[in-house]
This record gives sequence, structure tokens and C-alpha cells, in this order.
Amino acid sequence: MPTKRKSSARRPAKARRKLAAQTKRPARPQLRVAEVYRARQRMRGKIAKDRANNYRKFLNEIKNPTEPPGPEMALRSLVLAPGKQNLRILAEGDSWFEYPLPITHGDGVIYQLQKLLGYGIGNMAHHGLEAEQMLGLSMRQEIISRLTDPQVKFDALLFSGGGNDIAGDQFCIWLKDAPPPVPPPEMINTNALAAALAILEAEFRELIDIRNQYSRQTVIFVNQYDFPPITGLGVCGAGPWLQPSLDYAYKHTGVTKPDPKEEFVVVKTIMQSFSTMLNRVAADPNVQRFVVVPTQGTLDPNASDWQNEIHPSSAGFRKIAQKFQTALASVFP
Repeated sequence: MPTKRKSSARRPAKARRKLAAQTKRPARPQLRVAEVYRARQRMRGKIAKDRANNYRKFLNEIKNPTEPPGPEMALRSLVLAPGKQNLRILAEGDSWFEYPLPITHGDGVIYQLQKLLGYGIGNMAHHGLEAEQMLGLSMRQEIISRLTDPQVKFDALLFSGGGNDIAGDQFCIWLKDAPPPVPPPEMINTNALAAALAILEAEFRELIDIRNQYSRQTVIFVNQYDFPPITGLGVCGAGPWLQPSLDYAYKHTGVTKPDPKEEFVVVKTIMQSFSTMLNRVAADPNVQRFVVVPTQGTLDPNASDWQNEIHPSSAGFRKIAQKFQTALASVFP
């Protein structure tokens, strides 16, 4: 007769402990790496699907134009010159252009700008994207395919990139973390920041080269961002993106209770360096149709213009959208 297998209750205590230890044993490193890889692949796939869906919706809107209700649309219809056509606008960017606010099914600069203009924008932006991702091979090919789409000739390309390349866990890299304490502008590791900005400058110039090759008439409008308050506030489990690195750096210099006002100056100085880089590109005599939208200094860091540490509130996004509207009108009167 076959031998009956002992139930777990009848096994000796030593055997049960060994079995329990095996059950709780962590996954092998190679399995964890594979899981991370698969998760990243799923995220890339979701982003690509979202971007494709957004573009299809945009094409449907321009074939069957409808203006959503609202006072902005009525006012706009009064000032439009007879026969004037809506601009064809493509947007690429991060969470400043596509902020996933569940209450309104979205927010951000492009959401607010569409309401101001009264017509749709081909918004390919997706929260969390870095400039290097948007100019990497897969998304570069998407941008090229849209700029060469025979169905639409784009007048403008709005671009918001660089914020995620600087903020986040890597923010500590741009800061000094050795004593003695120094004035806020001197807290910046200038060599490290210059290296990061050099990479970003190369990426913006790549964007210009892509436009020059495939849609020379398209005007590029780029986001400067603004000076965020150091609040330590995140959203939906993400963030904060600035205060942890700032606190870490200051405490390593000997400051046990960092002053948020001084930390604000550090971030402001870094963002001004980012703006200087963009303006240097725009001032290059070989660069044409590249507009830096003057968004810095638009929002009040002490008011309701900010929802969390790096994202404006709806009112704040609207103020930034107005800056883009003014910039568009200056080029396309």
C-alpha cells in the first residue's frame, strides 16, 4: 500500500519551522529584477497607448470641430477675425501639461489652455516623463510621425520638459552636503548642475533639429516652470520631490532645522539656471522659431497657486496657460 503523506500538523516541529522559513524566503534577485523590468514595460505600454488614444481624439476633433461650452468660448468667438482658422497645436510634456486630477478627469496647462483658446490641442504629454524619455528613440519616432502626419500641419509645438530630470531623488546631487553652512545660492553643486543642464540643453537642441528636419514651419514654445514652495507636500503617494534632499543636504552641513525660506532660494536659483539655459538656446543665431514662455515669477509661492510641492493648483495652471496664450498670440496674431 502507498505510504500516506503526513499532514503539516503531524510533521515534527523542526520540519514545520524549516517549511515556514522556506515559504518566507525572499525571491531570488534575478526574479525581482525581472518583475521590475516587466512593470516598466507595462508602464511604457500604457503611456504609448494613452498617447495614441489622445492623438486619435485630437484628429477626430479637428475633423468634427466642436467648442465646449463656457464663457471663454463665447468671448473668443467675438474677437476672432472673419475666416481666421484655429491653430494646429501639438503638445509634448510632463505633469505640468497633463496633470491627472481625478475630480475633473484631468488638469494642467494644456487642459486650461484649451479652455482659453476654445479648441482642442493634440496633447501627448504624460505625467512623470523626463526630457530624455521624450527625446529617446521611441517617443522621438512618435513626435516625428505626428510632425509629418499628412492629415494635419502643426503651427506650434508646446514642450514642457526638464522638471522631472532635476527634481526627485536625484535632487540631492545638485546640492552641497559638507560643512560649513553657506548662503542659499552657494548650496548648489555648480559642477553637477552644469553637467545636468548641459545634457538638457543637448536634448532641447535635439528637439529643434527634429523640428527643422520634419516640420520647419512649426514654432516651438517651451515651459520655464516656476519657483515652487518648499512644503514637503506630495500627492497620491508620490513626492515630495524637493524638501527631503534639501533637508538632507542642510543637515549634513550642520543645520539641524533648515529654514524653508532659505531652501526656497536654493530651488529658485536652480530654476533660474534652467531658464538661463533655455534663453541661451533661444539667443543662438542658428536657432529659429524657438520661444521661451516667461512663466517664472507668475505664481505666488505663499498663495493658493500651488497644490503641492511641484504642481500648481487649477488656478495656478490657468495663470501659466495664460502665459502660453499670450506667447502664441505674439507669434500668431
